[in-house]
Amino acid sequence: MAIPPWTVELLRRGLNDVARRAGEPETIERLKTQATEFMNELPQTAARGFDAVVRATETGRKSVQRWSKKQTAVTIPLINASGTLITPYGTGVGIGIDAVESASACLHGDIRNDDRAISRLENYLQRQLPDRDETRIAVTNNFHAALLALVIGMSQEDIVVHRSQSIRLPNGVSLVDAMNSLVPMVQEVGANDEIEMSDFKDFDSFCFVMADNEASDTPQTQLDFGNRDVTQVAVLPVATLKPSKLSGLPSVEQMLNQGVDLVIVQGGGVFGGPDCGILIGRREVVDAITHTSVWPSLAANTAVMAMLSTTLKDVASAIALKLPIEELMETSEENLRTRGERLAMRMSGSESIKSCQLTADDARITNKGRWKLPSRQVRIEHESMTGEQWANRLRDEIPSLWVDFDEQAIRIDLRWVDPAHDKQIGELLGADQESTAEPNAGSEMPTE
Repeated sequence: MAIPPWTVELLRRGLNDVARRAGEPETIERLKTQATEFMNELPQTAARGFDAVVRATETGRKSVQRWSKKQTAVTIPLINASGTLITPYGTGVGIGIDAVESASACLHGDIRNDDRAISRLENYLQRQLPDRDETRIAVTNNFHAALLALVIGMSQEDIVVHRSQSIRLPNGVSLVDAMNSLVPMVQEVGANDEIEMSDFKDFDSFCFVMADNEASDTPQTQLDFGNRDVTQVAVLPVATLKPSKLSGLPSVEQMLNQGVDLVIVQGGGVFGGPDCGILIGRREVVDAITHTSVWPSLAANTAVMAMLSTTLKDVASAIALKLPIEELMETSEENLRTRGERLAMRMSGSESIKSCQLTADDARITNKGRWKLPSRQVRIEHESMTGEQWANRLRDEIPSLWVDFDEQAIRIDLRWVDPAHDKQIGELLGADQESTAEPNAGSEMPTE
């Protein structure tokens, strides 16, 4: 539609008027004055904006402080400097950041939580297995629940444990007692020295449960029962999913390749995931366990499933970052020595310290196990406390510092300590100040 002539005339007059006024001295002076006032107000506006940012930052800082106090009221962080990974108080080693974030998403409460959602998580777990076509995975709330699920799921068969395989679990209970805690169905055979095939002469078809004895020099292997119908189950309180660089450390993949039908492993510790029980094995065996009426009471929740899924994905991926436990296991001796020298130098400057020595004993995964790694320790003697008194005091601190000790001194082993906690350890030990001098690469602290 064409613009009417009278509209064109009004626009022309308006533009001419604007052009005329813009050229008047009064208009130009007024614009200069307004621009000057605007420039003068800019610093004040910026200052008010900065004050608002500072106030918001201060509010955020106070929120973080309140959150920190709340967290230490319900949880006590653990720094494990004992030299033994699996302790009565925990390992002190966290799981991956991605796994924590996946659990957080599940705990928000705004997610779908039904059979279909659980099935999606199970399928995701399944895709991370070494041989996903032939094996299946199931997860329980804890390791003990996995043993109970096995007993109930295999209740149609004789369940047999050789006495030499009735190991003591990390919680102090024997394997057979743990399995019989709900229904006494497990039978013990043989003597506690070694396995002889004649020990199984009374059974033609049965479920044989074997376990890795940490004190033994060699890991447990599958037995040859000939033509008998035997379901072989391996219980591995300490194991990884895939073979690791640590000699003698069992893995789920190794046991399955040997022909074991089912592996039960603890999700925490060297496995790198959350504290849970994991069953991995032949599809029909796992299905027999998960299709019982009590399985829903033993199965892990969505948060644990999500954390384990993320952990297994990181283990299976060649480009993923290493798990925290893997990083600690692969820490070099040179790194441990340098950190030990730095801590010893820092402690030597404290008036309450009588002596400091750097030692080079092996670290362990379990207290009695065959799995050892080279490490470095700082042996510190206090002026007024015995080693036990000082260790007990450190155990009650927040964070709790778990250390080894003898009659005179404590020992700080750095193998299972994140380097980010080194400074915190010095503060817990009461170091007054950190020495500014760096230890010489070629110098050695006094050794025992």
